Amino acid sequence: MGRVRMRTASGEEEYEAGQAYYWGPGHVPVALEDSEFVEFSPSEDFQQVIEHVVAQAG
Repeated sequence: MGRVRMRTASGEEEYEAGQAYYWGPGHVPVALEDSEFVEFSPSEDFQQVIEHVVAQAG
């Protein structure tokens, strides 16, 4: 269950439950349905992403 639209420099793509994906820098997610994700990222790179998200939310 779940559906997300991802906006990138090359356009938009929709993803549904069970699909694998790679989203490079500069992507903008749009939740079309409630969704759950399992993501794998190198710890150091992922920490930079979390710090950016927290700074934007503050």
